[in-house]
Amino acid sequence: MKILLILAACIAVCASPVLAQDAVVRDNPPGLFTSPRFTNIVEVPAGTALVFVSGLTAQGPDGAGPKDAQGQAQAVFRNLRAALAARGLTPADVIQVRGFLVDIQTTLPAYRQAAGDFFGKAPPPASTVVGVAGLVRPDLLLEVELIAARPAKAK
Repeated sequence: MKILLILAACIAVCASPVLAQDAVVRDNPPGLFTSPRFTNIVEVPAGTALVFVSGLTAQGPDGAGPKDAQGQAQAVFRNLRAALAARGLTPADVIQVRGFLVDIQTTLPAYRQAAGDFFGKAPPPASTVVGVAGLVRPDLLLEVELIAARPAKAK
């Protein structure tokens, strides 16, 4: 009976799905600048599915969006959350984020606030933020793209 219970426990553990964030290794090795806003190295093990989210802006389905940096940053991360949810993912599954900011000195504080709210207490992803001269429309101030990870579905 004891052997059957142990065997049943082993099967249950082996059959349970592994969460992507549990399988992903995040590291800030000595000798590199570190920040609570990003992780220097993110390693994704074999068998993990990657989900790429195109650069999203503050535009809603009708093409309209807020005009100010704070409103746009909040709308961008709201759109990113919706994109992740469409694939059953959350901000905790994000392993890399890239932000493209027009007038970076003005836009960066709004980006940081919205990104901080978006990721919350989740481990921070690898991150790059770049100042750019402009985006596809002159009224857009930022665009953000993501890569998320989850274990591949069992076949």
